[in-house]
Amino acid sequence: MNPSHPTRRSLLTQATALSAAMALPAMAQQGTGFPKGTVRIIIPLSAGGAADAQTRPLAVELQNALKETVIVDNKPGGLFMIGLQSLLQAPADGHTLLYLYNSVASVQAVHKKFEINRQLIPVTQTTAMPMVLLVPGTSRFKTLAEMVDYGRAHPGTLNYGTLGVGSTEHLKAVQLERAAGITAMNVPFRAGPEMVRGLIGSEIDFVLTASTFAHTFAPKGQVRVLAVIDSERMKEMPDVPTIAQAGVNIPPLVFWSGYAVRADTPAAIVQRLHAELIAAATSATVQNALSPMGITAATSRSPQDFRKLISDEVAWMSEISRDMQIVPDKT
Repeated sequence: MNPSHPTRRSLLTQATALSAAMALPAMAQQGTGFPKGTVRIIIPLSAGGAADAQTRPLAVELQNALKETVIVDNKPGGLFMIGLQSLLQAPADGHTLLYLYNSVASVQAVHKKFEINRQLIPVTQTTAMPMVLLVPGTSRFKTLAEMVDYGRAHPGTLNYGTLGVGSTEHLKAVQLERAAGITAMNVPFRAGPEMVRGLIGSEIDFVLTASTFAHTFAPKGQVRVLAVIDSERMKEMPDVPTIAQAGVNIPPLVFWSGYAVRADTPAAIVQRLHAELIAAATSATVQNALSPMGITAATSRSPQDFRKLISDEVAWMSEISRDMQIVPDKT
């Protein structure tokens, strides 16, 4: 065999090496070329609520860091399905993100319409804020004990607002009913702001909701904060007792939020988004905007950590919903 003529094996080896060499720049560009245009953050909720309050300042910070336009796109309805489908119909290039929070996990647990950790990559948690129990500013109840005493004496006459059957607000309200020995009626609303407007107008007796609404409406006398569903008092409202101090023993709940992308998004882009979202969430600008509402930065060390948080949430919510005998929504 003439050594000056390449063998078939050597030709294949050279071809493979050449293909790999040509692929490397493309792979590198896939990660480092992001972003290449407008970034869209989908919020599967109506405008004006806690999700907007958290996302809009973060979007401005992201825009400054990425040097690309970042828009916030509210797509409410369908038990978060409208927002989710909008994400899944977009390219898996990291330019479209979906806002996640507790009730997305509870809807999965109760209604089983989607699987967050299978269809999405949860990139990172970004915020945390406590749940609070609010009554109208004109309510007869000055303390939670007064409300509980009334509920025990008048079974079934109290009602409370939620964001739907099986929502986080609903699950915690049922826990409260059981622990306090009262029965009350669930009144679903389409969105948080609408629910709180109903509370202010005394259409409902109480809500369990994000502390954002307490910080916005309690100083105006429109709502009264009877308890924080946490193990510690809020530093912004030190006179408000914890739920245990108020006389009812239910597990604390912290509202978390974060962002996800499609499950098939390249790993390099996910890591870039993880770093950029954490930088934005912990920036002084975003914290200055959110801290007056009792919202603090809380980030995940990795996408895997955020994935575990969601799995843990779905687990306890699934257990409670079984105990509540909620009929899954088939629509």
